[in-house]
Amino acid sequence: MVKSQDAFSWKDGRTPLCPVHSRIKLEILRDYLMAYFPTISQEKRMDYVNIELIDAFAGGGVLIDAETKTPINGSPKVMIGAVRDSEAAIAAKKTKPFRINARFHFSDADRDAHLRLKTDLADSRYREDVESGKILVDNLKFDRFLSVVLERIKSRPRQKAIFFLDQCGWNQATLRDCNRILNHLPKAEIIWNISVESLAMFANDKDAFRVATDKFGVDLGDAISARDNAVRLSDWRKSLVSHYLHEIKQNCVAKFVSPFMVQHSGWGYWLLHLSNHKEANDVMKVTHWRHQNNSLHEGFPGLRMLEFNRENWNQSSIFRFDAEANQATREALFNELGPQIRRLGEAPTVGQLIESVANETPADRQRIIESLGELKAESACRFIGPAGEKRIHVPQTLDDRIVLSEHRPMFLPGMN
Repeated sequence: MVKSQDAFSWKDGRTPLCPVHSRIKLEILRDYLMAYFPTISQEKRMDYVNIELIDAFAGGGVLIDAETKTPINGSPKVMIGAVRDSEAAIAAKKTKPFRINARFHFSDADRDAHLRLKTDLADSRYREDVESGKILVDNLKFDRFLSVVLERIKSRPRQKAIFFLDQCGWNQATLRDCNRILNHLPKAEIIWNISVESLAMFANDKDAFRVATDKFGVDLGDAISARDNAVRLSDWRKSLVSHYLHEIKQNCVAKFVSPFMVQHSGWGYWLLHLSNHKEANDVMKVTHWRHQNNSLHEGFPGLRMLEFNRENWNQSSIFRFDAEANQATREALFNELGPQIRRLGEAPTVGQLIESVANETPADRQRIIESLGELKAESACRFIGPAGEKRIHVPQTLDDRIVLSEHRPMFLPGMN
């Protein structure tokens, strides 16, 4: 749970308010976990999952909902609850026992938050897990905590882990830190919060900002000096933030980077998802579509997700994962998928296409498949199954091949 010293304080027994955008992040975290575990345990013979879950900015464990004024669980209990509920739901559908063997690592640098969380967990139904070491609670600053966690978790090719890095601001948990995690644990998933507002307000052409961005792991190059050519300071800051996001994508070792945002009264927060697995990438996209109007995206709806869209700094035109965004996405994909298929060479598979555009579109797998069906309806392409089967409407598997029409129809989307 992201916290600032003033807004999030558990000092003297206080319970801080949870703003709407923070509650939405908690809901996205839970929904992602509830979809993640069924996705990775689909194999019928699988009877357990071993995983480490890490919350590096855990807070005090309990908050007051800013709207209802009632207590709600912070990120530690959200994570524990999602694991337990996922385990029960998956086990109910299997013919033999199923277990999620999870170890939780929670830390907060604030002494009051740490004490409140530790006391709360020890007095809860999770007491045995705390005593057995399945739940570990530390009082460490992020840099030290990350080193401790990576020492605890051995680097194994198949080791699963989920890191929730819900920092305050933008430069406590950096790109260098995320790359360090992924190099140590290639199967890790990272959900990473960055305050765009903090970044934009701090952005300037002074040496201190260059030092901070270098420490973060991003090279802004000439983007800083471009301020001299900007008509307005606000435009320069916005374009700089867009460039920053592009650099994160270019320099992150993760194969898939989903740079979506959470609704906020100001500029909002990036809630980036870093992963090396296309299934997890798709799960996160589906999760954002479920939170329409609360999840945001500032790029274009088709295959140009990371390009700077000046119009989207107007709150009325921003991509909101709602019905309007869905229609815009379908229209854009209809026009842009054809050229991408051609770039992939002769008869690429559906899986190859989806993987090639995963970092370029807010569309999830199902929306891409439906768009392919629309292309087929226009005779722009056809689909062939792994054994040569003909598909009538849409692809049936990720191994289906996409064959562009040999004789171009009068209208071939994106190619005229």
